[in-house]
Amino acid sequence: MSRENRSKFAILGFLDLAPMSGYDIKKFAAYSLSHFWNEDYGHIYPTLRALETEGLAEKSTEAGQGKPDRHVYAITGKGQAVLNAWLAAAPLRANLRIEFLLKVFFGSRLSPDRFRVMLVTEAESCERALEELKATGVHLEKEISAGGERAKEARFQRMSLRYGVKYYEATRDWCRESMEDL
Repeated sequence: MSRENRSKFAILGFLDLAPMSGYDIKKFAAYSLSHFWNEDYGHIYPTLRALETEGLAEKSTEAGQGKPDRHVYAITGKGQAVLNAWLAAAPLRANLRIEFLLKVFFGSRLSPDRFRVMLVTEAESCERALEELKATGVHLEKEISAGGERAKEARFQRMSLRYGVKYYEATRDWCRESMEDL
């Protein structure tokens, strides 16, 4: 049995927040959940078309002044029902594919110096990700302080952000500990 396209649910969730174009979805996904979920244009636009065909989203066109027309999608009542059913179901177990750990597994084939460089590079990458998440966290805290419906959403988004922080901190710390094993 093939697995259902999970991008469908991510995009329905975005559209439940507000009507968006494919570009808006890509931009929002990169800013808000890139620490655990990636959506690219190759998934977004076909998924938007499929959602429209299934009656889960509807498209409107906004005239672009001096630019191409903009296609904005909004979730339908049927789409909200599908999203709510998915949210209520237990999530699938994560199927991890972390290339870095695959290279660590076969790391004995590298020189100790090359392996150390790989660990340092990964730790530095984690530090950069942590800085980005901290900046997003500051933004979320402002939204929470402002109150209202957006504050409610921001509280849940902060929970996922904390997961990302812990993930990158653990990976960074593991890299540093592993360097000692060399």
